[in-house]
Amino acid sequence: MLILGLQGSPRKGGNSDTFLLTFLEKAAESGAAVKTIQVAKAGIVPCKGCGYCERHGTCVIADDPMSTEIFGLLRQADLVVAATPVFFYGISAQLKILIDRCQTLWSRKYAFKLKDPLAATRKGLLFSVAASQGNQLFDGIHLTTRYFFDAIGAQFDHAMTYRGVESKGAIRHQEGLATDIDEAIQKTVLPLVERKKVLFTSPTGACRAPMAAAIAQQRFGDYIRTGFAAQQPSPELYAPMVSAMQRTGVDMGYRKPQTVEQALYGTTPDLSIAIGDVADKMTVPGLKTVQWSLPEPPSPDDAAMDRLRLSIEARVDMLMQSLK
Repeated sequence: MLILGLQGSPRKGGNSDTFLLTFLEKAAESGAAVKTIQVAKAGIVPCKGCGYCERHGTCVIADDPMSTEIFGLLRQADLVVAATPVFFYGISAQLKILIDRCQTLWSRKYAFKLKDPLAATRKGLLFSVAASQGNQLFDGIHLTTRYFFDAIGAQFDHAMTYRGVESKGAIRHQEGLATDIDEAIQKTVLPLVERKKVLFTSPTGACRAPMAAAIAQQRFGDYIRTGFAAQQPSPELYAPMVSAMQRTGVDMGYRKPQTVEQALYGTTPDLSIAIGDVADKMTVPGLKTVQWSLPEPPSPDDAAMDRLRLSIEARVDMLMQSLK
């Protein structure tokens, strides 16, 4: 399980930063992998409002950290935590830049009708602190964050917001904070951490393994977390496979093949599925491995890729029955 923290304050070490760090430390103790993006320092280029993503499904800005890294992290994350101070009854400008760029993911979901394999189980949390006490202090932030989470394929789980937190470090003394964090860990983090972890492997990790991982994740994500890996990862996913999955509405965008060490964020899977010809056996030392003798499609045409997908779907269904 991966928790992605979006630290939206321009003030490093401030209350939003401290709040998020405290939560992530507790989450890591529970077994989650955690990563933080300091959005003020990330170098994200603002959205151009050009509409390119609504026509092509990708952002016209292709060479900044949003396109080269952050979209991929948002796709990998099981839980996204947005942390922001209140600036003029809204989120910080730095976090808003990141959110605006997620119009690309909105376009993939709504304009292209594609569903991310983790969308059914991904959660979103909001952390926010403010120095003032207004009754509607967090209303604007709640609304923006709900639309943000919807665009990235995350269910808005709940918000943790605190008024009257002004001086740097004051959040550490906030009454009830430790209890609130513990409850969030129990309610939101642990159910995701405790799912069985299944790793699919293939020689290059570009076609059969990611297809199987996506199918299994979308169908059975409430009790498993999948990953895919390769002995020698290809630079990118196999385009005919990506197209085959898109024909069924599954979004494989912003993913790429990984090594076994990178897959599942360094955690140890409960089961490894090695996919390939009999001669292509690939095992993970120390893990129970099931071999699927399944050759690559003989051609990249649509019919061959659809046959491969149907074959993998049948195998995944049989496998998941044994894991329930």
